[in-house]
Amino acid sequence: MQTKFSLLQRYLLISLMALFLTSVWSYSAFQDIEQENRRIVEEAIPIANAASELLRLLLDQELSVRGYTYNQDTLSLEQYEATKRSLAETIQIINELDDRHPVMQELIQDEAMPLIRQMEMFHKSQIRLVESGDIDMANARRYSGIAYINQFRAVDAAIREEIDKIIQQASLRSDTASSSAKWVIVIVVGIALLLLMTFMHTFRLERSKQALIHRSLHDALTGIWNRRAFDERFERMWEEVAETGDVIALLLLDIDAFKMYNDTYGHLAGDACLERVATTIAKAVGEDGMTARYGGEEFAVLLRPRHARQPKEIAECIRQAVLKLNIPHEGYQPLRKVSVSIGVAEHAPAPDSEKADLIEAADRALYQAKRSGRNRVSIGKAV
Repeated sequence: MQTKFSLLQRYLLISLMALFLTSVWSYSAFQDIEQENRRIVEEAIPIANAASELLRLLLDQELSVRGYTYNQDTLSLEQYEATKRSLAETIQIINELDDRHPVMQELIQDEAMPLIRQMEMFHKSQIRLVESGDIDMANARRYSGIAYINQFRAVDAAIREEIDKIIQQASLRSDTASSSAKWVIVIVVGIALLLLMTFMHTFRLERSKQALIHRSLHDALTGIWNRRAFDERFERMWEEVAETGDVIALLLLDIDAFKMYNDTYGHLAGDACLERVATTIAKAVGEDGMTARYGGEEFAVLLRPRHARQPKEIAECIRQAVLKLNIPHEGYQPLRKVSVSIGVAEHAPAPDSEKADLIEAADRALYQAKRSGRNRVSIGKAV
């Protein structure tokens, strides 16, 4: 005898089958989203963070070798060696992560590494000149390393462009998976329990996505903007002032004798010091600009056009605010407390000018502040 199903039973069976199939589809779609989000966290962001450190580390090396050439001090040489080790570790991280990204691998191996090796040879030759007593020759070549830095800026721009593509591709895959999940939600909209579960899961994913965005634009230790966010804001602001003719200002700050602080008090105390200084800088700048961690113990402040206060006034306010923290630093004489050196530069972008001009001017001013005794503000001029 054949079993006959009533119309209600048929509807119930169809609903149960739809619930089962869409539940499997829903689970698969959400798994895809979570997988893509994990790829952003485990792959794209580490590549971005590591690759964005290359230029900063090369600049640190250049400044350390310059300082050693000028002063012949062991501290500058130790800073150079420490930065050299950090650079090697960063390159190793990139090599471990970029297997699925041949363009990034080609940029690093064919363009970045040759320049890095050339700079290393130049720095070694400078150190040998100093150690052999040929100080005049070393000083005559002291700024020659800038040429390599300027060449690397183009490579750095290409690397950052490729990083953007990697993150965009990961986001696109995540958006595609999200679109599939939305179709699932439409299909099961009439099933209350599944709809509720879908809503809760979607809310969790959106919160995770916002957390990822925040994480990719903020420094994990200090909570202020990171280098990536700074570069993006700098690019937009440069384009705006190029059209309006306004003046753009940049402050580069460095915690004085921070390596000595870490060696004396330990890295946990160093991290706490970085947090307090970062918070103090951001508070001193206020609504007049953007404060970002530029790398290591270095910070950058990008001032909005037509800001209320003069850049030098803001820089001096920052310097005094850091001093008022009274963070002990016994080995740093004669202050015996944490201080910052600040380089200030302003520039009105012209058709033939580049962002690198302003960065280099602020960097030169920061170096001048360091060389003049630290704990001071130095004004540079973009050429």
